[in-house]
Amino acid sequence: MAALNITVNNSGEDQFRFHNATNGSASSLTVLTSTDLNYTRFIVQKILVPIVVSCGVVGNIFNVVVLRSPKMLSSTNVYLMTLAISDSLYLLFSFSLSFTLCSNHSQSPIAFHYIPYGRVLTDLFANTAVLLTVCFTLERYIGVCHPMKGKAWCTVGKAKVAALITFGICIVNTIPELFEMEIISMFDSEFQRSVYQCKYTEFAETDSYQIGYYWWYVTLFTFQPLFLLSIFNSLLIRSVWKASKTRRQLSHSSVVGDQGQSLEQQKVTTMLISVVIIFIICQTPQAILLVYRSYLKARNIPYAVDLFRIAGNICNLLVQINASCNFLLYSYFSSRFRRTFKKLLCNWKRPWRNASMRSLTSTFRKSTSTTGTTLSSNVSYRSRRAITDSSAKIENIEAHDTGDL
Repeated sequence: MAALNITVNNSGEDQFRFHNATNGSASSLTVLTSTDLNYTRFIVQKILVPIVVSCGVVGNIFNVVVLRSPKMLSSTNVYLMTLAISDSLYLLFSFSLSFTLCSNHSQSPIAFHYIPYGRVLTDLFANTAVLLTVCFTLERYIGVCHPMKGKAWCTVGKAKVAALITFGICIVNTIPELFEMEIISMFDSEFQRSVYQCKYTEFAETDSYQIGYYWWYVTLFTFQPLFLLSIFNSLLIRSVWKASKTRRQLSHSSVVGDQGQSLEQQKVTTMLISVVIIFIICQTPQAILLVYRSYLKARNIPYAVDLFRIAGNICNLLVQINASCNFLLYSYFSSRFRRTFKKLLCNWKRPWRNASMRSLTSTFRKSTSTTGTTLSSNVSYRSRRAITDSSAKIENIEAHDTGDL
């Protein structure tokens, strides 16, 4: 949603999104934050975001390739694979919006008309990633804390259905954003040409949309996920702590059981806990900023617009970091993920290595054949030259013997 998802601020719409309520006494602050805003945008959007997006997309591609391996098939990995796809698409669309600015009137009409759709697609995949994180956390809670129910509910088929339902819920609740903004054409008498401008529609200005849809959207995709993740993550941390204590007790007894398998499952749970913790750390500043801005607007309290834009850029970067770092977490915590990734990497390298060996062998054979031919040619040449020289000497001797005496 444009009015509440700070992610879309990278596209430049924030200049009309936040209402400047500063008075004359705050003019110096406005000038100061305007300079800081340009500096922040340069550092964040021109330097950090391209690095984060590039690494994130590559890492998520690796995640999909590894997690779709038959040996990695599980209900949890279905959620993680769809999460990697959603994160990749979110990173790509959010990055594309950084090149399309509503304030840039010199850009093409196609770029202007892309902005509303780019915003919707960015929010769609960001929201999908949020709900998928809630889904696999809930699924892990059931599997760890209620193992009997987990055998019935935590299956690959049910995980695929849940992922599709999650995506459908996000589509239904994000579609209204398509009708929130429109691109209008205006004639600029100074430059004698048509210019385009982003403008809110009448539908977006209604109270039902500004209040009803706004708070429904914020609750569904911001506050409720953070609340549920905090609760279930706390329960999972408690479960891992108890399992570690039990494993230490069993290590001193003669009954070892399936400690190896239990330890691997505990590592997977720890990995998912770390994913959720990083999610909460990266998403909470955005939620706080939304609540604080809503409070200021409701009380008509003056605030510096550019200061919120600076904070929005930083929040955007945190969300993009969250969408980019899962590959590192999977590689660190899951030995199974590392083994599968190494195996796939070796399989990719083998054809190149075999092709290189074949090329080297062929080159060596050609070189050997050429060298042999050269050697035999030199021997033949030398033999023929020796015979010719001998014949010449005989002819000279015969000529001398039969010469004038």
